[in-house]
Amino acid sequence: METQKNDIVPELYERIHKDFRSRVAINPWIRAFRKKLKAGTATQKEASHYAMLIGRTAGEALANGLTEDNLPDGKIYWNIAKRTIEPILRESTDMVNDAMVSIIDVTHKKKRIGIKPQRAEFNQDRCDAIMNKIVNLSLLEDDDEQEAGQN
Repeated sequence: METQKNDIVPELYERIHKDFRSRVAINPWIRAFRKKLKAGTATQKEASHYAMLIGRTAGEALANGLTEDNLPDGKIYWNIAKRTIEPILRESTDMVNDAMVSIIDVTHKKKRIGIKPQRAEFNQDRCDAIMNKIVNLSLLEDDDEQEAGQN
């Protein structure tokens, strides 16, 4: 009799995504920045801080969700990373891009510059490198534990 394994990723991703969105929503600095963004008064320096906070928040949500208890064999495999880490990285990149485009657009309008701001493309190579590092570290930790047990 064959046992069927359930796909844990949709539920896992949903938990991580919900955690990320809730952390973003309750952060007072991010909330204040978004109000400034809407009012057209946010600066590029503030956007840089926003990017750092969004990245940190994404990292915290991923670290919170991708724990040994939540993963098969306690490891992050490529298919799990691809379906959990990449969407969070894409969303956080979009959030920062949206903020920067808005700030640059306001600046251009004030200076009567008719050039429309360009959105930065998602850096898939960098995303893949991050996921590779996480997957490899996850798998190496298991190898290190096995070697330590043999000594």
